[in-house]
Amino acid sequence: MNISNTAKQIIITTIALFFIVLGISTFIVDDIKNFLIGLIFGTIFSILKLILLEKTLNKAMSMSTSKAITYTRIHYTLRFFLTFVVLFIGYYRGFDIIGVVIGILLTNPAVYIVNFKNKNNTNI
Repeated sequence: MNISNTAKQIIITTIALFFIVLGISTFIVDDIKNFLIGLIFGTIFSILKLILLEKTLNKAMSMSTSKAITYTRIHYTLRFFLTFVVLFIGYYRGFDIIGVVIGILLTNPAVYIVNFKNKNNTNI
């Protein structure tokens, strides 16, 4: 699997945030097993969605503008639908849905953290 250094940094930061959330949740959540399963499920999906996004953008860069727009819209819709499927499976299988949602959303702060870190490193 060939992914960029930025994506690798985001994945590493997402995993670090996973452990931070897990540590905090051990004091807050009553049923830690279902929460942990949901958090793992959501985090793995979130990382896979990030890789799919990078592959989509890399492929779209080599297309004409109209084809790239169509291609990225289709893949955006696909990722959105897959997110719904993951939430549905998490709910249907009895995972803690809050854990699944937190796992899915972990890449968002990871992107901000990596962007802030890279922005500060270039100014040195």
